[in-house]
Amino acid sequence: MKQLVLFLTAVILGQSAFAQYRYPASKTVEVSDTYFGTTVTDPYRWLEDIKNPEVISWFEAQADYTNTELAKIPNQDKLIEEFKGYDAMRTVSYLPITKAGGKYFYEKRLPSEKMMKLYYRKVENGEEILLFDPQKYVEDKTFDFIASINDEGSKVALNLSEAGSELGDIRILNVATGEFLPDVIPHSVGGFPEGSNSEIFYIEKKSYDTHDPENSLNTPYKLHLIGTPVEKDIVIASSKNNPELNISPQEVPWVSVFKNSPYMILGLYTVENNPPLFYASKSELKSGKINWKSLATKEDEIRQFYVHGKDIYFLTSKGNPKFKVIKASFENLDLKNAETITEGNDEWQLSPDYIVQTKDYLIFNKTKNELVTKTYQYNYKTGKTSDINVPLEGNFLVWDMSKEDNEIVLANLGWTTPYNFYSYDAASQKLSDGFFHMELNYPNLANLVYEEIEIPSWDGTFVPLSIVYDKSKLKKDGSNITFMEGYGSYGMSAYMPSFSPSSLALLNRGVILAYAHVRGGGEKGNEWYLGGKKTTKPNTWKDFNACAEWLIKNKYSSADKFGISGASAGGILIGRAITERPDLYKVAIPKVGCLNALRMEFSPNGPGNIPEFGTVSIAEEFNALLEMDALQHIEKGVKYPAQLITTGFNDPRVESYIPAKFAARMQNENGSQNPVFLHVDYNAGHFGGSTIDEKFEQKAKEYAFLLWQCGNEEFQ
Repeated sequence: MKQLVLFLTAVILGQSAFAQYRYPASKTVEVSDTYFGTTVTDPYRWLEDIKNPEVISWFEAQADYTNTELAKIPNQDKLIEEFKGYDAMRTVSYLPITKAGGKYFYEKRLPSEKMMKLYYRKVENGEEILLFDPQKYVEDKTFDFIASINDEGSKVALNLSEAGSELGDIRILNVATGEFLPDVIPHSVGGFPEGSNSEIFYIEKKSYDTHDPENSLNTPYKLHLIGTPVEKDIVIASSKNNPELNISPQEVPWVSVFKNSPYMILGLYTVENNPPLFYASKSELKSGKINWKSLATKEDEIRQFYVHGKDIYFLTSKGNPKFKVIKASFENLDLKNAETITEGNDEWQLSPDYIVQTKDYLIFNKTKNELVTKTYQYNYKTGKTSDINVPLEGNFLVWDMSKEDNEIVLANLGWTTPYNFYSYDAASQKLSDGFFHMELNYPNLANLVYEEIEIPSWDGTFVPLSIVYDKSKLKKDGSNITFMEGYGSYGMSAYMPSFSPSSLALLNRGVILAYAHVRGGGEKGNEWYLGGKKTTKPNTWKDFNACAEWLIKNKYSSADKFGISGASAGGILIGRAITERPDLYKVAIPKVGCLNALRMEFSPNGPGNIPEFGTVSIAEEFNALLEMDALQHIEKGVKYPAQLITTGFNDPRVESYIPAKFAARMQNENGSQNPVFLHVDYNAGHFGGSTIDEKFEQKAKEYAFLLWQCGNEEFQ
């Protein structure tokens, strides 16, 4: 009898646990598409009608339910207090912007403040002046901002958007008075071109509506002269005005001018890394009809360009997947026979994201897997390259300040090295603390260690894996909770070594942090990127799963202690990792994720992403999209991990219905007792909350969810 009672109790408890998540109802409506003989069902298509009252009510119900359930997890307030405590250990946070007119412009936040504010500081005496407080611009509202400074440092173009919208207006701030000029450029993004004091270059969106599928198509590139009506602004480039350039609807024209060069460059941008480029004489800018000439095609594989007078330097992957910098002249353009200035090799690749210019130098990094860096400077006059050797541990990111002198900012950082800024003069090769150096004092850093290893993936390819932990708490018996992140898109190295103070809340609890540098990213050059793009995209999540298997096999963790996360395009990675290998993970937190890849191109930001992921109108690319679509790989009754799926309702990059559809199907078809929550943030776009309090609150929810599901006693 006792055994029968125990058995029945276990059954009842099991049923109770399974039934405790009574999600808001998600109806299904029969919808299907047939592509190249393959029929794809999409019963949650109705959620794409984002302005429909029924859909709005569904989102609200999901948000309320998730918030209610998450609130039950204890000690979230404790996590937030820890975050605030770690934040206060940095006396001030800086973000350098530029140097102009004898002034440093930068963002700054004190630990007691909720957001970065805009300041400038006079070079000669260090006097600091507050220019803009984003929480005082409009009473009872918070604004996000991006600042662009004119050449003489007398005006600031502020791209202002109400928190959560990510699209707003350009306003002009007078530095001397701290007051705004009358000019308002609506639903646009732009700033001062190099060398300009009174002109604004910008792209104009159709409206403020981030849900409008036409909003980001056929955007014109315009010139605004401060003090004149916006209606009289000049169109520099557009699909309508420049039919000879064959600008597609999703391509965004963007023009760069250079203070000390008579030329300007037009690029047609999507997410494609190798945009077509054109050039013209700067004297034609206001002519009404610019004679654009071809500078480079997509086949030239130009990632970046750097202009110095009549010379132009290109960063290219053509002929070297580890990248090279070549030098050409506007007056005798011949890319095939251009001089190679520097190039990567099998051991050290050029880092495409960290090349900057000063008055006399081109500064660049070479890296191993984007995890270890060496910094160099190339002298324009002598043509010689020399090392930048500084007596500091960790890696360096180069930060340009001005092309009027040879000062740069070096950002020093690493997995266990809190980031800090130093000033470096390329001419004298002298390092100093500089204006942006910060005082830091974090506890327990001596116990933090990291490992950089490479593990074999499913096909034998070696994948870089970074592992960070507190050596005093690592048991190597599978009992440690592990939290692994990854990305793997656009050729970006999304997880370069950096220390986050808030991560101490996990590390101090014995959690292992892991970062899988999977194919599709840029860690091993252009071939690494192409190895996880479109038809090769499965390598991205197969690499990730191989990293998880290695960590479990080597007793760092176990499947019931393993959490994973990835954001945006990293949603493809996380969604397919758990749908292909649900047995490997206990927790998945896809954040604003691309979880329904087949429908991305029909969303407002989708057309511009076709070069990265593909289109359903081409058979081979349709098959690739179907394979990377996590929603389409959910199988009814399969036991999936616990999931906290996040979306920003005003997200202009991954439309909120993309993760919502995945959550709806997962809630309806998941065969496990693990929770599946959809967290809807109505005050955020793609990048989360604007204030530090909002960021801490969101992080506390994610950490608490991870620790709760992985069995940490504090969070049960």
